[in-house]
Amino acid sequence: MNTKWVYSLLALLFLSVLMACQTAEKSDDTATRDPDDGQVETLTWLDANLDKVLVKHRFAATNGMSLPYRLYEPSNAGQTVPLVVFLHGRGDRGTDNGSQTYKNVGLFTNEYSIVSPAMQDKFPCYVVIPQCSDKTVNEEWAKWVGNTPETPFKGLGKDGSYTMAEEPSESGAATLELIDYLIDSLAVDPARVYLVGLSMGGFGTWEFTARRPELFAAAVPMAGFSDPQQIDRIKHIPFWIFHGNADEANPVEGSQTMYRLLSDAGAEVKYTEYDSIGHGESFQLAFKEAGLIPWMFSKSKQDQSY
Repeated sequence: MNTKWVYSLLALLFLSVLMACQTAEKSDDTATRDPDDGQVETLTWLDANLDKVLVKHRFAATNGMSLPYRLYEPSNAGQTVPLVVFLHGRGDRGTDNGSQTYKNVGLFTNEYSIVSPAMQDKFPCYVVIPQCSDKTVNEEWAKWVGNTPETPFKGLGKDGSYTMAEEPSESGAATLELIDYLIDSLAVDPARVYLVGLSMGGFGTWEFTARRPELFAAAVPMAGFSDPQQIDRIKHIPFWIFHGNADEANPVEGSQTMYRLLSDAGAEVKYTEYDSIGHGESFQLAFKEAGLIPWMFSKSKQDQSY
């Protein structure tokens, strides 16, 4: 056999092996992560840190109420960022400032958690979670005609509507005052204050926007009663409404009515109705909507016309 030919063959074989090794190394370097890795990382971080980053505070309101609230503060290096206000449901009322106000809420606990490092990288913001008092059986975020300690649910229509009382509840008034305080004392962008509420907090979302229509850049009411007479006051605010049509606690007709009236008034309004879904499950589905937080953060009061 020709020696020169043997050497050439060996060289070619060595080159082939070398190229195969380099290809394998390159494949390892560029391998894509499992798409679930980021979700697992977020959920692991939340399990270890959520209660720590939602810091307990109290606010002394001018109506005499000592309002418990949790506050998340971003690392925003002094630049102004939005404020997200979350209103919990009726079962989480109290004065303990406990974790019940957020622990089962996807806005804080799922893969799209607003306070997770991944989401804060994209949407830095302050987050406040006030706690509604349970000092009387009828204390709610909202206050409607007929709502008294003796008749806490009188005035709530089977069509999901009510008539807003002239004065807010004590918890409602204290929370609106707290929002003003946070805007003044933190690096909050006053043109980007967002309001999200579920169930009783859905009532509160409709009501807070009606009582302070100049305050909010966008609002997300979930499965709450509402006052259709307030449409003219709130029609400049972008809304994304959520409700399940099998809700046995709060009638879906209330959200359907508000969507229709806002649409007729030329408002910017989105409506998501979950078919055959009840009260609690609708919140979990809503907070899994990948477009919810980006939609909310795209809104600014500078874009509103009164």
